[in-house]
Amino acid sequence: MNLHDTILFIFILAGIIGSLFPIVPGTSIIVVGALLHGWLTGFEPIGWLDIMMLASLSLAAWVGQYLLAGFGSKKFGASKYGVIGASIGMVVGLFLPIFGGMILGTFLGAFLAEICFAVKGVKQGAWAGTGALLGLIASLFLELFIAFAMAWFLVIKIV
Repeated sequence: MNLHDTILFIFILAGIIGSLFPIVPGTSIIVVGALLHGWLTGFEPIGWLDIMMLASLSLAAWVGQYLLAGFGSKKFGASKYGVIGASIGMVVGLFLPIFGGMILGTFLGAFLAEICFAVKGVKQGAWAGTGALLGLIASLFLELFIAFAMAWFLVIKIV
């Protein structure tokens, strides 16, 4: 394995790991690695068409994350406050010094926003929090699936 391939594998690994965290653009990291590999190798064997396809997959993952997270929240009765609260809670949860802070933050953000701002009851707030949490989990699986598909494609191209 040469240096170019090693660099690409590092970007692929970072992208897959990054896909586990909603705030990290995992699939975009893979695209940057493919672009760098292409630039270093004169775009052989990974060409511009391949990079455009990878960029399209990355965009689909990004759009899908927002759609799934919003859909999960809305499906369980969240108002716009619950969706906003879930987003804020997710970001705050990333910085909590506890395991699962992002998950807890997403749930609590939607739950508290529904109770405090949408003036809903505890049961409705809990449903909104559950929907936000399920949307988050579904969006993580989507991005992780796309990241693995991108990794598989790139490995096939350079092997």
